[in-house]
Amino acid sequence: MTGLVNFDEILQEADGIILARGNLRIDLPPDKVFLFQKAAVYKCNMAGKPAVVTPDNLRPTRSEATDVANVVLDGKIKQTSCLVSGADAILLGAETMWGLYPIETIYIVGKICVEVLIA
Repeated sequence: MTGLVNFDEILQEADGIILARGNLRIDLPPDKVFLFQKAAVYKCNMAGKPAVVTPDNLRPTRSEATDVANVVLDGKIKQTSCLVSGADAILLGAETMWGLYPIETIYIVGKICVEVLIA
């Protein structure tokens, strides 16, 4: 909880921020996670610092696909980023590596990012 309360101070000192959404759900009610995520990514964009967002256990569901798209869409357009706006990267976790479909998962995440880029 200390990191959430002191986010602005941490951002000033950090080279970038990794938002682990699974960990955010430990300290925040589920209905507040997305608000903190959006605010944090926006603050990173405004500070010119990279923001990396980790999805939860990425599964090929419509809701998870929407989560990935929203991570890409949040924030301002960055011409040099592979993700048009919002987070600078999506960090897939161990669930992807040890899951049954790691290559397919990476392919789908990439495909979603491309769709957002051309939309």
